[in-house]
Amino acid sequence: MMKKLSIAGVICLLLMVLVSGCGKTPEKPQEGEGDKTQLTVRLYYGDAQNEKMVYEEREISFIEEEEKYRVVLEELIQGPQNQEMTANINKDAQVLSVKREGSDLTLDLSREFNTFAGSMAELMAVGSVVNTMTQFEEITRVQILIAGEELIGPSGEPRGFMTTFPTEPNGQAENAETEATLYFSNPNADKVVGERRTVAGSPQQDQEEFIRNALDALILGPEGENVYQTIPEGVKIQALSIEEGLLKVDFSEEMHTNHWGGAAGESMTINSIVNTVTEYDFIDRVLITVDQSPLAIEHIILDEPAERNEEIIAK
Repeated sequence: MMKKLSIAGVICLLLMVLVSGCGKTPEKPQEGEGDKTQLTVRLYYGDAQNEKMVYEEREISFIEEEEKYRVVLEELIQGPQNQEMTANINKDAQVLSVKREGSDLTLDLSREFNTFAGSMAELMAVGSVVNTMTQFEEITRVQILIAGEELIGPSGEPRGFMTTFPTEPNGQAENAETEATLYFSNPNADKVVGERRTVAGSPQQDQEEFIRNALDALILGPEGENVYQTIPEGVKIQALSIEEGLLKVDFSEEMHTNHWGGAAGESMTINSIVNTVTEYDFIDRVLITVDQSPLAIEHIILDEPAERNEEIIAK
């Protein structure tokens, strides 16, 4: 009788364990655990004087390959760990979306990003984003959106897709090229039309050299159809300087001797030059001279600096 009770007890105990086990929810494995990729990346910031871009290295981790762009951008927004570096991005900025198409990367950021402490801070903030993202060999160009709309530059035009900003040693970009908008005449010579061109150099590296290259490209004339040259053949830049927002540019005598004349032609020449160089926030006025004398093609003696004319730009 004792043996039978012992067997029955064992059976009962086993049944209790089985019933208890059936009611227990099995633990789920941690999703992605052990599958994360670790990567050391460069995050670009301003130097102590906020005059050039420098970088610090930081380790990030992500699961999906496409996720790394969001992760590195969020790390960038947090600011530098090196106290000698300058953060130009508002820490309240949020990453709304990240989209890659081929070698182009489009970043949609919240409106907090578009708050800068001056024009240099804006330049450095945009450059830090672009350089941080183009460190990846598969990314060539970066476009920044603000709440779904293109980021607008100081000129009032969208910044569009941007390539790597040159920096000084600690990651200097050599043989830099920059997309620029050059303004030429429309067929009626009553509006100037923007043409996107690649210009040697970069305003972040050497402002005067870059503007000289942009004007040299303007002198050569347009590449597209239904737009026309605004500067006569043979014109050369004899001197160029930028100081406190004022560009002084002196052209050779061909600006007068080879010009086709007319009030419309004169207007196209002046407005194409001024609107091309004022695309950049470090120029707001332009003093044009010919052989060190005021520009005087036919109707106007331009003895005062000219400013950007938005109304004459074809929309």
